[in-house]
Amino acid sequence: MCLATISRQWRCLTFPKTMHTSLNGMDIAMQTDKIIPNSGIAAKGGMTGGYMRGALLTAATALAFILSAPAQAQTEQTVPPAQTNQSAQTGPNDQATPPSQTANKDDNKAALQNAGSAASAVVFMYHRFDEGEYPSTNTRVDQLSAHISELGKSKYHVMGVADIVSAISAGKALPDRAIGITVDDAYRSFYSVAWPMFKKAGLPVTVFVSTSQLDAGYSSYMTWDMLRDLVKQGVTVGGHSDNHAHLSSVPIAQTRAELENSAKRFKQELGFVPELFAYPYGEADTEVQQAVRDAGYKAAFGQQSGGFDRSDDMFYLPRFALNEHYGSLDRFELAANSLPLVVSDLTPNNYTLQRNPPAFGFTLKHPARDVKCYPSEGTATMSRLGDERVEVRLDGPVSPGRWRINCTAGGPNGRWRWLGMLYTVPKGLKNSD
Repeated sequence: MCLATISRQWRCLTFPKTMHTSLNGMDIAMQTDKIIPNSGIAAKGGMTGGYMRGALLTAATALAFILSAPAQAQTEQTVPPAQTNQSAQTGPNDQATPPSQTANKDDNKAALQNAGSAASAVVFMYHRFDEGEYPSTNTRVDQLSAHISELGKSKYHVMGVADIVSAISAGKALPDRAIGITVDDAYRSFYSVAWPMFKKAGLPVTVFVSTSQLDAGYSSYMTWDMLRDLVKQGVTVGGHSDNHAHLSSVPIAQTRAELENSAKRFKQELGFVPELFAYPYGEADTEVQQAVRDAGYKAAFGQQSGGFDRSDDMFYLPRFALNEHYGSLDRFELAANSLPLVVSDLTPNNYTLQRNPPAFGFTLKHPARDVKCYPSEGTATMSRLGDERVEVRLDGPVSPGRWRINCTAGGPNGRWRWLGMLYTVPKGLKNSD
């Protein structure tokens, strides 16, 4: 299939088996649910299918698929592409042009087009490198090389994640397109493959470590000696619990023990306790967040997609995940150039659901008519209450596990404002009326 990007450059694509699987709504690469709506591009061919409750998939939808979030063994991404003026559910006659490039561009208002970029950032998440037997968490060397080359362009400003967090927490300005790089789980391939490439390019990296994985001496993970070597070379270390547990699914006493044990091991092996934390699997709730605060961390990251600014929850910050199947340069550029969709009064505000289906909603800081929301499961109905309030309701309960919803709106110069949320759905949660 050949598609035209917004810049009118034709690209011909082939779809591996795993991609077709996800288009049919099936789970791929460790049970990752996806919804791939329209992408904001013009198409030279179409495709149809029974996806999105029988809606027709346009060729724009096909490109959205390759720009969609990676199916990670430890993260499930539902990534909305650039939105059009119509819902993807209206069929193949949708205009595939971003709102910022249409006659309706004034609907977003100048405030929405220009606000937020001076104090926002995008953070990426990797896992393994050059480990082809684990495609759901692996990034190929050629892909990483392309990412690093892209970040070498003058428009990007790659910073240490700790510096980004400090600036945003203090309300200080950041350069436009401030980018942070994180790596989860301390796989040995980061030490041997990726870090030399990042170091050569002068790019700072934060690696989130589950301490018991190093203590166990598994050959696929780094040793403490390797981690100490990385610290000497300038790599920042973050906490990732002790045993990589599902923290929102275990008793809070166990969560606190996880944090205490990992802090003890960091102090013994490195001489310090990290200031940044990443929730294993991206799972958290209000009790877990408080435990992380109490443990002395300054900020914590989940695994939901999107950029962030000072209005975001500093103990549930988003990251764009990358892997082998979904590490294309197109997708990387889309994410790197995104901006946060700034909201307030977000519901649910506990990231472990208390009712099913959830009643999702938020208030826009800068009203925009082109906001669209996409859940990872269920058919959503979106309502607008005035210019600012957005409410989303599902047609039924969602399955236990992780449920995602992503909302986007047009931004300045073809960029996209993005809000991604991840919620844990407990087993046995009683369905609400």
